[in-house]
Amino acid sequence: MADPGTYVDEIRRTICFALEIPPERLTESTPFDELGMTSRQRIQLLSRVEVTYGVSVDLDELDRLVDIRGVAEVISEAVAAQRPTG
Repeated sequence: MADPGTYVDEIRRTICFALEIPPERLTESTPFDELGMTSRQRIQLLSRVEVTYGVSVDLDELDRLVDIRGVAEVISEAVAAQRPTG
């Protein structure tokens, strides 16, 4: 599995752009609720993640998308699941 930290900077840029906030306001553990992110925006984030990384993430994972670290872990797991084993 890829290190979730691999995805942190890009996730931060995506969220800061979407919410129009400065990057220094968003740490890996800043709860998205504190930033005013709605559940609809989390679904949009999930869609962006799927397109950006070419993965498919189950909607059940939405509850884990509460901060940058959670999003990075979901991406890392989805990327690892799509790699062929062998």
